[in-house]
Amino acid sequence: MPSAPSRAPAPNAAAHAERPVEPVLRILPLGSGLVLIGLGLGLAFVALRMRQGGGLS
Repeated sequence: MPSAPSRAPAPNAAAHAERPVEPVLRILPLGSGLVLIGLGLGLAFVALRMRQGGGLS
């Protein structure tokens, strides 16, 4: 009776075992960060103009 050849583990099983258990942080693309910085600067300039001009009028 011939012995059965040993089977190597499937590539998917090895890749699945090496995946991190912790959730991966999603980093915003560079464009969204620049948009947020622009909105913050715009809000700061509007606040300064309102402060100097005495509010909305």
